[in-house]
Amino acid sequence: MVQISAGDLEQTRIQLSSELEELKYTVKIKDSEIEKLNTEISNLKTLVEIEALKTELAHLKILAAQENSKRKTKRK
Repeated sequence: MVQISAGDLEQTRIQLSSELEELKYTVKIKDSEIEKLNTEISNLKTLVEIEALKTELAHLKILAAQENSKRKTKRK
């Protein structure tokens, strides 16, 4: 049977505790990075939606101008 001293156990506990704290810190940083990326994605989606609406508005303006032009041509 292998005997482990109390000192060895304490040293192992301290080492594992330190590694756990390091992992927690790394996870916290990664979570923060993920949150920033999610915010950027959300902002980009909003910009894409705005551009799509601008494009749709431009098409509607073109259609309206064409309709007005047709009406003016028919009146003459």
